[in-house]
Amino acid sequence: MRNRWLVNLLLLILVIGLGALMRWDLEQGQRETRLTGLLPENITEIAIERTGEPAIRLAQDVEGWRMESPFSVTADAGRIGELTGIAATQVFRTMPKTAGSERLGLNADSPRLILNGLVLSFGDVDPIGQNRYVAIGAQVHLIGDGFQHHLIAEAEDYVARTLLPSGFQPNVGSLNGSALSPEQLADLDGLTAEVVEPLGSELSGRLLSLDSDTADQSLRFLVSADGRRWARLDLRLRYLVATPPPWTVVEEAPQPDPVEPRTRDLGF
Repeated sequence: MRNRWLVNLLLLILVIGLGALMRWDLEQGQRETRLTGLLPENITEIAIERTGEPAIRLAQDVEGWRMESPFSVTADAGRIGELTGIAATQVFRTMPKTAGSERLGLNADSPRLILNGLVLSFGDVDPIGQNRYVAIGAQVHLIGDGFQHHLIAEAEDYVARTLLPSGFQPNVGSLNGSALSPEQLADLDGLTAEVVEPLGSELSGRLLSLDSDTADQSLRFLVSADGRRWARLDLRLRYLVATPPPWTVVEEAPQPDPVEPRTRDLGF
């Protein structure tokens, strides 16, 4: 009986060992077909560099993702999560980087993505498989073309859609000089824009001022009469809000009904 238990125990250990070996072998094979050795969740620094445009620099700290350049603002973690997926994307083919890489669109003007210091240069699309050439060091890899839209996106596309920065809890505020109530200040928590865009030269609206005990900065917005356009002057950005707080909307005075012209009674 004792021998039987020993045999069963040895068989169990053997099965567990074979399972662990198969799992390691599978993970090793997956690592070899990934574009980089980085795990997306371990990436903390990102730069997107394009010729003739300011670099987009993003960094993660204990409070989350922030854009450091060209704006100093909370960044869109969801958008960044999609971008960092490129680190583990599948490689279909690898070749050495040679002097002929110019024909692949890999040159000094190629867009560059830098992940934790690792430089990825992006070239043209393979005309046959419609995959993208990416150079890392002395090698060129062919990957799916699902990340290019992140590389050509404008800087404001990486700005968080929430109007209040991370950790900013307003405790005092006013709209055109009129103090806001605690309930009105609470309406700003989680207020999200559908679109963030450059401000341009148009400066109109009512001044919304916010101060917080939880942050060193004060915020100033110009809010349009319909409450949908919020211009943040220090960043030169405009947030377009689909459903603004009701107290930010100026109700138009009702127009009087048109008066019919009175005809003089001539006795006919």
